[in-house]
Amino acid sequence: MAAPASINVPQLEFEPSTLPVSQLESLRFKANQIIESIQTLQRTVEVGGANAMPAWPDILSKYNVILSQTHSFSTSLISPPSASQTYSQQTGSPYEKIALHPGVGMTDAQLDNDLIPLLRNQQTTDVLHMENATVRRLAECMATRGAIATSGLQDQNGKPTTAFGVKRKVTHEDVLRECAEIREAHDRRVDRAVRAVLMLRDKFMWKERVEVEEPEPEELEWDPRQRQADVQMGNGESEEMGEDGDEDEDEGQSSDEAEVVEGELAGDDGQTPAATPAAPVDVEMAPTESQT
Repeated sequence: MAAPASINVPQLEFEPSTLPVSQLESLRFKANQIIESIQTLQRTVEVGGANAMPAWPDILSKYNVILSQTHSFSTSLISPPSASQTYSQQTGSPYEKIALHPGVGMTDAQLDNDLIPLLRNQQTTDVLHMENATVRRLAECMATRGAIATSGLQDQNGKPTTAFGVKRKVTHEDVLRECAEIREAHDRRVDRAVRAVLMLRDKFMWKERVEVEEPEPEELEWDPRQRQADVQMGNGESEEMGEDGDEDEDEGQSSDEAEVVEGELAGDDGQTPAATPAAPVDVEMAPTESQT
């Protein structure tokens, strides 16, 4: 028995220079940004497992970030290539003829979670499980049972009844109709709450109770600015009075010194005649001679 002829397996030649490496790296960076933003939004909505609702501005801001990053990613995919690169002469997108193939061996779990979602444009397994759990939890709160009833995952015990009281199968139109009713009821509650707030604001004028009116100076009969001016004026007057007193003292000292000098020159030990009392003089009464 002849040995089977060897089959020549064609070898694919890989030329890295023909790939838009820089654009691919940019796309990978943007994709990682989108993934991180989605995880951040998920953590914000979960609130650490607490039974609470996060603030709407926080949710809206993170959702807008995801929209912006997704738009940038989409623009990068459809943007025409640069004329400075070798593949610029090709018509269409430079990514159309790129084939995705693992360079190393991969397990089945890696193929299911990493490679196949990229090839089939599907979500990862973890995301699918989380989405199914979320849809099931929301459907259990609906009268029609939502996607649970339409997909046949559960017996339709709560089937809607017809006009004759006969139960019928839940259709997608029934689920959409109930979703519309839920949305309208929510909008009515929002409108009612807004009207109630407006009525309370017009009735109670809460701003007058919250705002603190600054009293006028005449109401307090005391103006700190006036007191400060008085203090400054008082300080000025005291300084002027102190200067005048110093000048008077200086003038008095100078006059006393002048009198002392004059007394020394006159030889009265510095005592002026007006200031020195006169010494008592004994006066003898002599008899006058009578005229003969």
